[in-house]
Amino acid sequence: MPDGPDFPDDDLEQEPASVIDLLDRMESLVNQSRRVPLTPNIVVNEEDLLDAIDHIRVGLPDEVKEARLLLEEREARLREASQQAEQIVAAAQERADRLTDDHEIARRAAAEAEQMVSEARDRSRRMRREAEDYVRDTMEELDGHLGQALATVRKGLDSLAASRRPEEGTEEEARGGRRRRRGAR
Repeated sequence: MPDGPDFPDDDLEQEPASVIDLLDRMESLVNQSRRVPLTPNIVVNEEDLLDAIDHIRVGLPDEVKEARLLLEEREARLREASQQAEQIVAAAQERADRLTDDHEIARRAAAEAEQMVSEARDRSRRMRREAEDYVRDTMEELDGHLGQALATVRKGLDSLAASRRPEEGTEEEARGGRRRRRGAR
C-alpha cells in the first residue's frame, strides 16, 4: 500500500489543483485506508488527510473567486444585453412616436388646410354678397337720381311745351324747317 495520495507540494510551482481534483485525491486516500475489522470504520493517515483538507482550503477560495468572476461576467453580459434591448425598444418606440407624430402632423395639416379652404370659400361668398349688395344699392341710388333727373327733364320739356303751345304754328314750322334741313342733307 502506498504511503498516501500525491498532493501538490507547496514548495513546487505547479498549476493549482482544482477542488474537485483534491476531493478525488481525498477519496482515493479513504479508499486506500485500512479497514477496522468487523466495523465500517477505516484508519486514515491523519497527516495525509489534514494535508488534503489544507489543499482544499487553499484551492477553494480560488475556485470560488473564479466562479464569482464567471457569475459577475454573466451578470454584466446580461445587463449589457438588457440595456441593448432597452435601447432597441426605446429607439423603436421613438420611431413609432415619430411616425405617429408625422401622421398626426399630416392629419392636422390636412384639417387646417380644409378649414382654410372652407373659410376662404365663406369669405369669398360673403365678399361676393357684399359686392352685389353694394352694386345693387349704388344702382338703385343711381336709378333714383336718374329717375329724378328724368322727371326734371320731363318737367322741363313739359314746361317748354306748355309755354310754346300758343306759338304752336311757329313751333311746327320750326320743326318742319329743321326736318327739311335734316332731309336736305
